[in-house]
Amino acid sequence: MRKFWKKLPIGVRSNFHKWLHRFNSAPILLRISAFRHYRTVGLIRSSANPVQLRIGESHSFPGWISTNFQVITKNFLDATKFYGRESCSAIFADNVIEHLDRNSGELLVTNAYEALVTGGILRITTPDLHSIVMKYVEGSTQDVRQFASDLKGHGLDIEIPSDLLRVTFSAFGHHKGIIYDFNSLKVLLESVGFSKVSKFSPGVSSSANLSNLETRVGESDMWSQMAVEATKP
Repeated sequence: MRKFWKKLPIGVRSNFHKWLHRFNSAPILLRISAFRHYRTVGLIRSSANPVQLRIGESHSFPGWISTNFQVITKNFLDATKFYGRESCSAIFADNVIEHLDRNSGELLVTNAYEALVTGGILRITTPDLHSIVMKYVEGSTQDVRQFASDLKGHGLDIEIPSDLLRVTFSAFGHHKGIIYDFNSLKVLLESVGFSKVSKFSPGVSSSANLSNLETRVGESDMWSQMAVEATKP
């Protein structure tokens, strides 16, 4: 199926992605789906042991409970709402927080803190504002080509260094959220009680079970994305 999908014209794939995103994020449909949040909370709390939770992911992964804030998803979860206390050993949010406004982002990390056991780790992968800005300042055409190649399936116009900034702030619904650098995200995490805040490249972690979690790891992701881990003391 994936091979067939990749053979389709970029325009067809891009239009399908746009249609699917509009359907999955339709406010009325999300409100109708909201009751499913509590079914997922029940699934998390019913486990005999703390679970490993993925936020913003609809695909299944061994050893993890995948959840998403979308209409079409197996386990619907609004991470800005309470979903458990000391019920998770690890939480991974992949490209989620940049879609949230400041208050909602604070709620996400606060609820994650509540849900983690002592010593549990929250891993957040999100665009790295500082690195992207520096690539724009350097003006490398190779970096721009890498960025464009990794996002070619989305039908974006990426040709010059300033497009790195435009796409980061305006594409994928990012205009509604906050784009962080490491220092600003570290301040947010520490404000709710997290400690040992560290920055890694996608796929890299000090913990074996948190390595290679990202599903999108292109050449440009190695500098345009950061994975930040924080521990609940």
